[in-house]
Amino acid sequence: MGSLWAAGFLLRRLRDEVGVVALLVALVGITSFIFAAAPRLFNLVADGALVHELGDAQAVDRDFQLSSVTRTPSNGEDQLAAVDRVGAAYQAAFPDSLRQLISARGYTITTPRFGITDPPLYTAFVSLRYQDGLESAIQLVEGRMPASTGDQLPRAALDFGEPQPEPQAERSRIEIAVSEATAAGIGVHVGDVLVATLDGSDPTLRGVLLRRIEAEFEVVGIFAVVDPEAEVWFADRSLQRPDIGGSDEFPIAYATGLVAPEAYPDITTTELPFRFAWRFFVDPERADVAQLASVVPDLQRLQSRSADETFGVEVEGSLLLRTGLLGIIGRYVAERSSSEAVMAVAAIGPFALATGAIAMVAIMLIARRRAGLELARSRGASAVLVLAAQLWEAVLLAGGASLLGLLLAVQLTPGRESSLSAMLALATGGAAAVALVAATLPTVRRRLGRAGRDDAAVLPPSPRRLVLELTGVGLAVAGVLLLRQRGLVIGDRGVGEVVRLDPFLAAVPVLAGLATGIVAMRLYPLPIRALGWMAARRRDLVPVLGLRNVGRHGAAANLPLLILMLTAAFGAFASVLLSSIDRGQVDAAWTQVGADYRIDLAAGPDSASVDPTTVAGVDAVAAGFADQAATFADTPSQRSQVVLQAVDPDAYLAVTSGTSIAVGWPAGFTELGAAAELAGTPEAPIPALVSRLLPSGSGPLVRGDTFTVQVTSKTLTFVVVDRVATFPGIRPDAAFVVTSLDLLREANLDLALSPSVLFVRGSGNIGPQLATLVADHSPSSTVTSRYDRYALLRQAPFV
Repeated sequence: MGSLWAAGFLLRRLRDEVGVVALLVALVGITSFIFAAAPRLFNLVADGALVHELGDAQAVDRDFQLSSVTRTPSNGEDQLAAVDRVGAAYQAAFPDSLRQLISARGYTITTPRFGITDPPLYTAFVSLRYQDGLESAIQLVEGRMPASTGDQLPRAALDFGEPQPEPQAERSRIEIAVSEATAAGIGVHVGDVLVATLDGSDPTLRGVLLRRIEAEFEVVGIFAVVDPEAEVWFADRSLQRPDIGGSDEFPIAYATGLVAPEAYPDITTTELPFRFAWRFFVDPERADVAQLASVVPDLQRLQSRSADETFGVEVEGSLLLRTGLLGIIGRYVAERSSSEAVMAVAAIGPFALATGAIAMVAIMLIARRRAGLELARSRGASAVLVLAAQLWEAVLLAGGASLLGLLLAVQLTPGRESSLSAMLALATGGAAAVALVAATLPTVRRRLGRAGRDDAAVLPPSPRRLVLELTGVGLAVAGVLLLRQRGLVIGDRGVGEVVRLDPFLAAVPVLAGLATGIVAMRLYPLPIRALGWMAARRRDLVPVLGLRNVGRHGAAANLPLLILMLTAAFGAFASVLLSSIDRGQVDAAWTQVGADYRIDLAAGPDSASVDPTTVAGVDAVAAGFADQAATFADTPSQRSQVVLQAVDPDAYLAVTSGTSIAVGWPAGFTELGAAAELAGTPEAPIPALVSRLLPSGSGPLVRGDTFTVQVTSKTLTFVVVDRVATFPGIRPDAAFVVTSLDLLREANLDLALSPSVLFVRGSGNIGPQLATLVADHSPSSTVTSRYDRYALLRQAPFV
């Protein structure tokens, strides 16, 4: 009981130290609030970034599709209801983590194609399709939507050994609606009747014994596509426009017509296998980072097993699963890992600064009560009792302040919960409690007796301490050098690769601040002594006593100096980091676009009239030709795809001169070395830059090696003049070939090789004028701005 009274007596001193105690409590509470709120804010940003990544992805990558070639699933019920029932069964078979992300589903049913007997323009094939969910995706512009005519297509599938039935007495008529692009592409109008014959060469009918059937497709309506990129289309353009194949002399159109839902039973009477696709749409708003721990393994299992094995067999044919969700999540995780590396530095630095500031206030508080502590010890209070009372006080003040900060952070900060919030808040309170007890320890460890001088003699540092300090300085220097060379993360940081934080490099700003503080503490006594010697020559005592007091109170003077050095080091590092991020975004925008503006010209004669030099403010223009899927071969049996980009060398130099992507053409890049009429032949290969990443099946290409690329319809021979890692305007994960547009034109390609891209140099305010120019002359062409791309990078959630 006496010990409790003694401890209570010691705690009464708080009434005389309200100011310093309030400062300590406020510092601990604010620091705890900041560190408890930071993980929740990061979770908020991370979840927003995941939603942003999923929302920006194409539906064909984000969503799921199960497809099969089979006959109509039905158990005597409504046929469309049977198809939807199968889709519901597949949705229920998804793992729980993935099923929670799915907000809706749909399906499409496509018949085998029919050849048009007397096409209006050129050879054409038409497939019939029903797709649900198109009510808001299309808009009728002429005629009406199709309905059921009551006519049923005759049975087309035969069993082996079954006699050939009698020919059709008359053709069945099916009403269809087509898009504006399809109507123009195959030359039909509302009211046209197309006589069609089942095409037995359709891959859907492989292995099926058929009889000849004919039908009539009546075009009753033409619709416009409201949004070609809408999620409901799943990047399938079959209903939006025809696919044109064949050759220039003999084109072939593959079109798709929309049928009414009530007409679906009329076409299933053929007993033919149809192409079914069940689509499951992912809602980005349902995703958060906490789900990735279960989503990623489930996706990996889905892709490592067959769809039949995962979903069961609800239909006769084999299932095929299509999704790119795992790749989207992989790119997101790579971005998140890089952001976590930066956030680790942002946490380590302020935490060290806050701990130092709390320790400084604790030393100030203990310095004020030193006389009282020595008095208590001299009157019989044991060291354990004094430390216990100090620990009780520290837990009460620091612990209460940290819990209050944690509570306020949980109540006021949005974002998903994080266990780091409580850990960091309690760590802050624990650091403050340890600092208070540690500052008390030297006083209570003194031997009882008459108090000595207040200012301890300044002793030289021990050799052990000097070795430790030199080791710390050496580690800081090594960390700075490694940070400049490698960055904050471990790994090659390839495209989509998950990077790992290097804890040592993350602590470099703190180490640098400590090293600077150590050096300053060892050097600052020299000018202090010089100033004290000069002040001693004065008649007054204040300057000399103040300077000598600074030299004698090591902790009181050194700790604020150390905190200032830490603050300066971390502030400088943060400034450099922010500047580096901004510079990286600028460089990324340059690299992605390849110029201030990039105009991708649509095929057609209208593109030739696009002349950016007519816009005021355009400084330079470079013409180019780009083929995203050119056929590449460096061995006789190889056939791979590369990105082929040809530019006007001199003009492109003018476009990129003085920028971060300014190119320097290697020697021989613009010289053919033979007669112009031999350009592109093995005797006169065209010089080219080749990416270090080569397409599959390639040999080890070195300078002087030759290879071939098919440009338009002609195969040309090129020679390697240099290997480069990247080139402006080409995605970093692509294998590419860059050559001179002038040399390509010399290879007898003047007629076929018109520019497909224009690189424009100009200020940021000419973007609207360029967009207007392109819209007036070639509406299908697109303009990409480096300035807009930079703004998008700045608006990314992690940034």
